[in-house]
Amino acid sequence: MRRRGLAWLAGGLAVLFLATAPGLLGTYLRVFFTELLIWGLFAMAFDVLYGYTGMLSFGQSTFFGVGAYAVALAVSRAEAGVWGALLAAAVASVLLALVVGYFAVRVSGHYFVIITVVFSLVVFRLALQHKELTGGDDGLSFEVPALGVGPVTLSLYDPVVNYYFVLAVVTAAVAVTALVMRSPWGRVFVAIRENEQRARLVGYDVDRYKLLAFALSGLLAGLAGALYAVTFRYSNASLLHWTVSGQAVVWAIVGGVGTLVGPFLGTGVLAGITDTISAWFEHYPLLVGALIIVAVIFAPRGLLGLLADAFGRSRAS
Repeated sequence: MRRRGLAWLAGGLAVLFLATAPGLLGTYLRVFFTELLIWGLFAMAFDVLYGYTGMLSFGQSTFFGVGAYAVALAVSRAEAGVWGALLAAAVASVLLALVVGYFAVRVSGHYFVIITVVFSLVVFRLALQHKELTGGDDGLSFEVPALGVGPVTLSLYDPVVNYYFVLAVVTAAVAVTALVMRSPWGRVFVAIRENEQRARLVGYDVDRYKLLAFALSGLLAGLAGALYAVTFRYSNASLLHWTVSGQAVVWAIVGGVGTLVGPFLGTGVLAGITDTISAWFEHYPLLVGALIIVAVIFAPRGLLGLLADAFGRSRAS
């Protein structure tokens, strides 16, 4: 309970800061924080699977990349607007997640990890081979249409407008996901994580609920990919590779899984450290890797768990 309360407090403070950030930050930091929101949403998509349902997946990049490509193709080929492109990304990522999840949820443990990696590699190779559709390594660039909000038309080429657009979509996604996790569905997800066999014995259709969790995770990952494509007006095959999923795994675990807020915390801390160190040290991955190892060893429940323990000790004293 203490950890959950701290998560809500941290989330509230973060939203307050992010809502006022464009007036406090320069252009570079506005774009940087926009990217943090996108990658934080992607890490949260992984957390839905692992932190809440206990399924370790290295294949969420599949849906991230498909979401990005769906936006690029919807805008450049079908001349869709921003909202139509986001809808196309959501539908494409959910449908693919249902297909992949249908096979993946029938296995567990390292078999589940392997099958998610295999699907990721298959889609990645298909994207490389069909350059006429995906652009392969070169990717697809496109012009972002104006954003219609009621009678108002806004340009997403303005970093401030794009920032608030991404913040609004990410906030809505977090709010909906939080409602799902507090619903009976979310409680079943946690029951499966804690003891899958017991969940089966009490009558839950475990495979169906795992598939629902997989679809929700795919939707969130696809939405993150769509926001990435809109922000950078670009998509390429590298976004589909399983190593992109590995980043989300690290961010979520370092921040604290099973909290929704933890993945954003881990993303912000690690991306901020990487951005700072890379400016003056050529071999920065070595230092970042060492910091991750230290964090995992001394904060096994993530940075959010570490903060919860420190907050609890301060209140007790």
